[in-house]
Amino acid sequence: MRQAPPPKRAGRPRRARRINGEILSVDSAAELLGVTPKVVRARIARGQLPYRRWGTGAGRIILLKSEILKYLERLPGLTAEQALAQVPRSPMYP
Repeated sequence: MRQAPPPKRAGRPRRARRINGEILSVDSAAELLGVTPKVVRARIARGQLPYRRWGTGAGRIILLKSEILKYLERLPGLTAEQALAQVPRSPMYP
């Protein structure tokens, strides 16, 4: 039988999941790129963003930070560092 996850601690803000800063959920990838999760899902559906499936069946969509940075480097124009420097930061992820 599967156990329920532990309850969230009182006063902790809800935020996108990050695992060691390398594996990103759609929400945390959207925050990194400065777009909405809907835009990230659309770019994944069009084959514009590298992603993986984690789990059984259809699985959960995950993105690797290193692959996103390589993707940004291949785009014409700014470097990945310049592009990320222009993304407004959320108070949850300074």
